[in-house]
Amino acid sequence: MQYSLVLMRSFLMASAALGVAGTSHARDTAATAATAHAADSVPAIEENSDSSVIVVTAQKRSERLTDVPLSIAAASGDELARKGITDTAQLTKLVTGFAYQQGSYGTPVFSIRGIGYYDLAVLGGPTVAAYVDQVPLPLSSMTRGATLDLERVEVLKGPQGTLFGQNSTGGAINYIAAKPTDELAAGFEIGYGRFNEVTADAFVSGPLTDTLRARVAVRQESMGGWQRSMTRPGDTLGKKRFYNGRLLLDWQPTETLQFELNVSGWQDRSDIPAL
Repeated sequence: MQYSLVLMRSFLMASAALGVAGTSHARDTAATAATAHAADSVPAIEENSDSSVIVVTAQKRSERLTDVPLSIAAASGDELARKGITDTAQLTKLVTGFAYQQGSYGTPVFSIRGIGYYDLAVLGGPTVAAYVDQVPLPLSSMTRGATLDLERVEVLKGPQGTLFGQNSTGGAINYIAAKPTDELAAGFEIGYGRFNEVTADAFVSGPLTDTLRARVAVRQESMGGWQRSMTRPGDTLGKKRFYNGRLLLDWQPTETLQFELNVSGWQDRSDIPAL
């Protein structure tokens, strides 16, 4: 058995956005959804069992899911947590027509409705684009830490080149991170599974000043080796060591001026399982 260890260097992403009062903004999603629900209580999506209206930004503006002329599967962060979805590959539990395949060197290959591009290279360009708060992730391997502390996820099926560029022939995956809150809030979750698998998530959110709000979220995943060598007693493969974090800052110095900062990073020291 051949042993391999992959080290994915920390991926750092930062984005800043300037908004004007009255412009659709992800922070206003909850209020918009509540207004839409009061006006017309229509189930949002087939995949969602409750009757709340979900507002999506699939067309770069906030709209009710039922009003968007696209094939979309959407889910809130709470629904993702209930279904145990902590990685893009696990969206197969939620999205019909979405498929995942692992390349020979651990590179994830995503396809929607059978449209995908299998490339053994780590730097191979995908045909299913992924975004975090409208910031593109040019490589499929960068999606590993995208599911941390989400407000919702939107999966757009079919070619999306008009709004999302050439690397979206099969579709697009939009991750919307949970935004800083006006009041202090915090939470954590711990799970345990086979092979001493331990997962832990935590977040803290709230105001720092009258005009500045922040949110910090972290995740840690660890697991022992689950593949045992037949020729070397005691040797194992498949250990998981994954660390993920995100910092969000929301600064609104005036009523018409707003800045957002999103800094995310992750590090994966897990073994590549033997195929």
